[in-house]
Amino acid sequence: MNSSESTIDPGSISEIELESSRPTVDRLFDTAAELFWEKGFAATTTREIAAKLNIQQASLYYHVASKEDLLYRLCKSSIQEILAEVQTALSGTGFSLSTSSETEPQERIRTLIRAHVKSLLGHQKRNATMLMELRSLTRTHRPEIIELRDKYTSLVQLTLEEAQAASALRTDISAAQLRLALLNMLNWSALWYAKGQERSAEDLADLFAKVFLSGAATVERKPFQLSAAAPKKPRSKKTGPAASTVDRLLKAAVALFSTQGYTATSTREVASLLGMQKASLYYHIQSKEDLLYFICKASLERIRADVESAIQDIADPLERTRTLIRVHIESMLRDAEEHTTTLAEMHALSRDRLAKVVLLRSAYEDLVRSVLRQGQGAGVIRADIDAKYLSLFLLGLMNRVLVWYRKRGALSPRDLGQVLAEIYLTGATA
Repeated sequence: MNSSESTIDPGSISEIELESSRPTVDRLFDTAAELFWEKGFAATTTREIAAKLNIQQASLYYHVASKEDLLYRLCKSSIQEILAEVQTALSGTGFSLSTSSETEPQERIRTLIRAHVKSLLGHQKRNATMLMELRSLTRTHRPEIIELRDKYTSLVQLTLEEAQAASALRTDISAAQLRLALLNMLNWSALWYAKGQERSAEDLADLFAKVFLSGAATVERKPFQLSAAAPKKPRSKKTGPAASTVDRLLKAAVALFSTQGYTATSTREVASLLGMQKASLYYHIQSKEDLLYFICKASLERIRADVESAIQDIADPLERTRTLIRVHIESMLRDAEEHTTTLAEMHALSRDRLAKVVLLRSAYEDLVRSVLRQGQGAGVIRADIDAKYLSLFLLGLMNRVLVWYRKRGALSPRDLGQVLAEIYLTGATA
């Protein structure tokens, strides 16, 4: 920021009087979040934010020191509001291990879910920005936001641990795994919920509670145990020097896009990572957008092919659902950087290419929904919740794994898939 940018326009001094006003802060956060939602943090400029607020760009710097400072404050306020909302809600539900029945800790979990969803969807785009753009914060701000986030997740986990101690939740799956599954489903709704649709946020919270506590399946639960891995079918590989060069290009692009973002990455950096001249890059592609498009297209086509191949010979609808979840997790984590890039950067594609990628994504979502509907038709998947919502909950459960999974964690992708399938289908209650 240069000196001319930081100078306050005398013609907008009235804005200073509004600085301490909450509605003004709300307007700033909402405007920034809307642009970050549409274009991503990296591609949005402070000039665009100021223009949408109908103020001078220099005036913006009275309220925030930089674009990153704005993101930091937005993330901080979002987590603080969710934490406060849930703490307040839980404080009204007294709980004691010595006097509680099974229903009391379960009701606390329902209360937590309602408060979380109410706060999350109350400022939907702000919270979606917080969930999706946390990686854009530098070391100056990120640790504080992660500490706040951990404080909230600890509250959620403690609530689940108390329920386990009261024999109200199952103990064959850890509270940490139950917490991750629950927050996966809840937080994903910030990306798909549309205000004014047939379900209110309150109704949606009740559906979340039903699926999390009781599961999506109608069958009696059996003791859960991780099963041994079956032999894997090898993926087909491209051959030939041309395919190899393109694969190397995409691999280099994925490595950069997934860590520093598409907008912040130049073709020069991609070429440099491969040890080639920038001009040589354009022998294989026409633009940087080609790389992003090919990554998005390939990741969606590959996960659909993997899942379709795995479930095609399975007649039992419940086992088809269980296999879909496990294979989705395995395939997604095998290509984790590609899927992370697709999720976070696809909005940067041109209109025509974005439409093609959205069509591919929709086709896969249709596949998930059709498997659940088959289960409903067979009476093994609950029919009191529309397959539309069951599939959205499931996609959130699976896709948010990208945010927190680590290769050196306690569970392999296959084992994690089995755990998530068990939670989704049979629920968390004891």
